[in-house]
Amino acid sequence: MQNIETVLQLEDEIAIIEAVGTHIWDKKQKTDLNHAEKTFVLIDIFEAAMNEGGLYYFFNNESGDFATEIIQAYKEIEAPKTAILLTKAFQLFTVKYTENTTKRQEVIAKLDEKIISGWEDLDEIFFTEEEEDVVALIVAFIRKNKSKFLNEFV
Repeated sequence: MQNIETVLQLEDEIAIIEAVGTHIWDKKQKTDLNHAEKTFVLIDIFEAAMNEGGLYYFFNNESGDFATEIIQAYKEIEAPKTAILLTKAFQLFTVKYTENTTKRQEVIAKLDEKIISGWEDLDEIFFTEEEEDVVALIVAFIRKNKSKFLNEFV
């Protein structure tokens, strides 16, 4: 069993994120997460959606239900460029944004191709430009808030 101090001594940042993520997943099955843990999860939701299919996939699935919270999460880990990129994608909606997946899918189905193209342009920026080292920023966030991440790891 590892504690947060032991995990933070790992040299590989991905290993740190995976250890913390495994703990949070296990904790989520038993109890509510605190704010720092939720921030971690929100970043993970967005990164996974982007890797699955970009902004179109993100907005067209349940992950898009958390768009405003995810923008705030990127600000909290001090990733303003990614927060701005997601804000720009969010602002491309020509109608009031809904956090209801089904209603949002209906809106997306009727969107002008220019909006989808705009998302694709932002996808390209997200994946090709060296905007921010989100992995390093998440690890820094964990280190800065280590008391908020439980010390017991399963």
